[in-house]
Amino acid sequence: MRLLLAALFLSLSFGSAQAALNTDSLPAGAVGIVGVDIAAFRASKVGQAVEKLAGLKTKDLEASRKLSEQLGIDSKKDLQNLVVAIYPGPDGKVAEKNASAIVLIRGKFLPTTIDAFGAKNGIASKSVGKHKAWEASTFIEKVTGEKPKDNAKDAYIVAHSESLVIIASTEFLERALDAADRHEKSTQLPAAVASKFAAAPQGWFTLYADASKMQNAKENVGAEDISLVLGENATDLQLAIAAGFVTADKAATMRKQIKGLQAFAMIGLSNDDGKSPDEKENLALLSELVQKIRIGGEGKQATLDLDYPADKAAQAISKVIEKAQKGSGAPSAK
Repeated sequence: MRLLLAALFLSLSFGSAQAALNTDSLPAGAVGIVGVDIAAFRASKVGQAVEKLAGLKTKDLEASRKLSEQLGIDSKKDLQNLVVAIYPGPDGKVAEKNASAIVLIRGKFLPTTIDAFGAKNGIASKSVGKHKAWEASTFIEKVTGEKPKDNAKDAYIVAHSESLVIIASTEFLERALDAADRHEKSTQLPAAVASKFAAAPQGWFTLYADASKMQNAKENVGAEDISLVLGENATDLQLAIAAGFVTADKAATMRKQIKGLQAFAMIGLSNDDGKSPDEKENLALLSELVQKIRIGGEGKQATLDLDYPADKAAQAISKVIEKAQKGSGAPSAK
């Protein structure tokens, strides 16, 4: 799973999945898939508010500048979506030491510029068929100027085409490139999960996990699969989560626990004694958000749904921006 560190700089620099959870070019067998539709996120009300917040962060601005200058990537125009897929180890389970990952970054790229950067900086590489693969940790270090925390050297970056960059664990590299060459699609998601994604065409963050393959998830929690969609419609920020459990009792217990936490949170948020007007307003926003959470499901399934006014969510984020500006003395984000 150290591959995710190699992808971290890129994904955070890009911003923030298609509701359909695009699995084109992914090898079959993924047990966890996360998708981020960057373009849809930036077009959303919440995304625009977050972008203003990110615009205050010198580190993010510097990362975008380096991507542009060194790799020819405009982080605001050239990046479309990001997909991260996790694959189990030889024992069929996902654990820190035996799992593999593949990251697909879709957008507009200049493969010759990316490859020239690797060659210019003497980054270790190898040829895989017609593709040049560059050692990911060193590549990221050369772009960011920061050494990966664990010195991981178990993944490679490949400028596959003008529309796709791939980061893959060493043991999955050939398989990842072969799948991309053939436009293979990862195994179709369960019908209930696929319908959940299809119902959120304006979603910009999606997740699916086969929890039965995750270490301790099935034994400790009893979960077998989890899906999540986050996005916006014309008026609301929307969140939909569904989880399948090994037994109906496990699902009922989870529904009961979530409802208990919701009730407990409402009690805590109702106490605004001694709070300033701003603090009271923030508590009221949080209270409204928690109150709108709907817990449901039946049989072996538990669900959580939320519709919250996107304008209010954007306003809340704007308040964070204003506070950050006052605290740092930074100029207003454009």
